[in-house]
Amino acid sequence: MQAELSPLYRQTFEQLSNALQRQLGHRLFTVSRILPGAREVERIFTTRPDVYPVHGRKTIDTTPWTELMARGECFVASRPGAFGAHFGDIDTIVSIGLGAVVNVPVHDAGRQMGTLNLLDATGAYTGDLSAACAAAQRMAVKGFREYEEFLQQPMA
Repeated sequence: MQAELSPLYRQTFEQLSNALQRQLGHRLFTVSRILPGAREVERIFTTRPDVYPVHGRKTIDTTPWTELMARGECFVASRPGAFGAHFGDIDTIVSIGLGAVVNVPVHDAGRQMGTLNLLDATGAYTGDLSAACAAAQRMAVKGFREYEEFLQQPMA
């Protein structure tokens, strides 16, 4: 399987997860990429594969949340009521004890690549998180580029 051949992008996302854990904290960290030519995202990294496995997909809906991501603005909500309407899997999120979210859009040269998604207990994310989001965006571009390079490698 391809994922076993080149773990470079996974190492980058693991480092990013660790950095974000220190800065903001999270109980779940996932990375979703926008599939080229589709109205879908695919999960390419997760810290909880038991609940949110790699390669899981979601349809991209047009909502105020997706418009925020398209503009490159982070989304922060500390309670399920503030983000539940934008997440079709809100019941799963709450059932595993999560209730706060930070979504970090990742753009490179004007192209929206995907999002970083941090979830933690209700009330976890408050205050100005813009500096942490900006730093995460820069590191994430590297991981997304590595993933795209990985996809171009021939299968063994």
